[in-house]
Amino acid sequence: MKGSTLALVIVGALVLGFVGGIVGGRLFSKGSDTSALETRLDDVESKISSLEDQLASLPQGPGLKVAYVDAESLFVKVFLPQVEAERQAMAQKQGEIQNLQARYLQGELTQDQYQQQVAKLQVELLQAQLNVDLTMLDKMIASPGFVNFRGDLERIREQARPLVDEVKDLLQTAQLGIVDMEVLLALESSFKQLDQLLTQAAAAKIVEIAQQVAKEKGFDLVLRKKDVLIYRNEETVTDISGDVEGRLWGLFSS
Repeated sequence: MKGSTLALVIVGALVLGFVGGIVGGRLFSKGSDTSALETRLDDVESKISSLEDQLASLPQGPGLKVAYVDAESLFVKVFLPQVEAERQAMAQKQGEIQNLQARYLQGELTQDQYQQQVAKLQVELLQAQLNVDLTMLDKMIASPGFVNFRGDLERIREQARPLVDEVKDLLQTAQLGIVDMEVLLALESSFKQLDQLLTQAAAAKIVEIAQQVAKEKGFDLVLRKKDVLIYRNEETVTDISGDVEGRLWGLFSS
């Protein structure tokens, strides 16, 4: 058994997306053109769900080589910096909304003035959020490290074009002081699904690289730090997050 990788247990979908929102449902159905990527993600989720059975069946003894990976930290350290400028623009728009809310609470704006201005800012925020994901999507597609996902990612970008166009149209009407809130809510829902799918793609890549590192270093089991690792003996359980991080940075090196 020594030197072989028995299992890799890691996150299938990270807690936070690229814009910092809670990850929700899926963008495309099983029958869509992204089925290949969905299948890979389902395989990761299946590994997670079988964690207890895998651990129960593992033989005990000093020969078992165990490591762990901090997947959430890797996502924050490596993937979010790829869209830092776009995230800053998004944060600025969020700040404008908060300032507007403060002015309204202080009585500087009437309710009609507030509702009209905040609706416009919400559309602008959605466009800024969309820019974050589209920039990340383009970087993934351009990266040689995502070549095995490229076809699926390109189809995602193509299928996201209607969302981009609808947000632009809504922004044009918002400039005139008209915002259809039902349309805005529907577009926000579609965007959250896009953000979730991109986050899953990032998580799948973290899994893939962690598997490579584990096999090369002869680990039998690799655990996810968050929600799985409660205690570790530093002498016998190794943190391979640094090795994985170095290879993840290589995905986006010029």
